[in-house]
Amino acid sequence: MYNLGDICILLLIGLSLQNLENGGHKKLPCRPSKFLFYLHNTVYNPVVDNQDYFNSIYGLPPNISFPNPFSFGVMNTFEDPLTAGPSSSSTSLGKAQGFYVLNSFTEFTLFHLFTANITEGDFKGTIDIFGQLREVDPIRYLTVVGGTGAFLGARGLASSTLVNIDHTPPAKWTLSFELDLYY
Repeated sequence: MYNLGDICILLLIGLSLQNLENGGHKKLPCRPSKFLFYLHNTVYNPVVDNQDYFNSIYGLPPNISFPNPFSFGVMNTFEDPLTAGPSSSSTSLGKAQGFYVLNSFTEFTLFHLFTANITEGDFKGTIDIFGQLREVDPIRYLTVVGGTGAFLGARGLASSTLVNIDHTPPAKWTLSFELDLYY
């Protein structure tokens, strides 16, 4: 008996051959064209010593002797849980692993690079996301540049919004990522 994964692979092979013959590009079945996940971040803070429950940490600030009001050059590395809903207790989908760098002298902008490792749910695989965003923007757009598994060859747009933030140490926030994917 075939499972859903086997059926998808057989369909993909057949459609790939058909696309080669037709010279066209079609959206393949069994791959999501839309995908939504929530990323939950808790920053390590030595003041409250949350070493047992953090998933991101800032590197040391640059060794400079002039004022740096926008923390230019500071990096944060993270391994954040991903869920299907906005609550951190929602159904787990996997983890986002990557980093961002503050990269402006004049405003808070961040260059993000991360992989969403989707290990639970109907679609399993990785989604690679990167780009620069401004913290003040209500919707932040990043680029989907690739993927594996159910997301093999994915390209598209990742629209991110801030769901909630708690500045009380240790700082915590939740972001939604709504993906429009093409293959």
